Amino acid sequence: MIFLAFLLQSGYFQFWSDHFMLSKSTKQGYIIALKRFEAFLLREGFEGTLDFDQFHASREHTGRYLPIQRQVIDRFVFDLKKKEQVTDKLIASTISALKRFFEFLHDMNLIQHNPMLGYPRPKFESPIQNTSLSKEECYALLRAALLRNPFYRQEFVFIWFMLITGLRSSEVRFLRRKRLNLKIRIIQVFDAQKTDKRSVALPKDLTEELKRYTQHPEYIKYEKQGDEYLFHQQGKIMTVDKIKRILSELTNDANLARHIRPHDLRRTAGYLMQTGGMNIVDIQHQLRHKNVGTTLRYVPPLNDLAKILEDT
Repeated sequence: MIFLAFLLQSGYFQFWSDHFMLSKSTKQGYIIALKRFEAFLLREGFEGTLDFDQFHASREHTGRYLPIQRQVIDRFVFDLKKKEQVTDKLIASTISALKRFFEFLHDMNLIQHNPMLGYPRPKFESPIQNTSLSKEECYALLRAALLRNPFYRQEFVFIWFMLITGLRSSEVRFLRRKRLNLKIRIIQVFDAQKTDKRSVALPKDLTEELKRYTQHPEYIKYEKQGDEYLFHQQGKIMTVDKIKRILSELTNDANLARHIRPHDLRRTAGYLMQTGGMNIVDIQHQLRHKNVGTTLRYVPPLNDLAKILEDT
């Protein structure tokens, strides 16, 4: 059988690929899911030019067509479930990818009817591995950062900021100084975020360190009346590779026998908050999770807290 890649060569896919911002690995996962859907449509006998708004020939009116219906998605999911060695995780990821693909097309007015509007999200949730840092690892990382540059201390402030605020690395990268109100110790996160615009609180000691950092001559050299990135690199935005390199080098300097990823700092922030006595709803607000269920997956069972953040 000759496989014709009609979906992945369509204008729908090209526009989505050019404008839907995802990491390279996540986008590849979406493409694999779309290929599954494409292969299913071919097996179902699809022919012709792909037009989701004129997908079904009307049985009542000759020459008229109907948009793609939810029943097509249902048959696709049923077909997936019949296959051997298809896990619940694969089905869940495929449905999520299709759901977001059609939502994007509809939001961009590329289709008039979204067949997955209100489609139930998969109940399967892959477990979040506990990759938080212990209190000793936090101290070791901060000490290493302080020793690398005891004067400007940008890396030290960056790590501390991530551990305390629980912001995503993308949010910290795009954060501009004008979004900090150091008088009332509040951050307003607007850019590169996945959740609603909400304020994030700052503790007093970190606020004082931020004041010192933003008044340092090296920082002021690239100051733009508050419009500069808070953790700029000579006036430019801090790259993802730069963050990974900082963490890798600090991990080696601190003699830590583990790999630390940027998101591990966010998970650690959640653990620190709970250990400090913050209730789960306040943690949810600080991390800006839409659902408390997501927060519960970040926070460890209570009997594990002593192991994670044991007092020195």
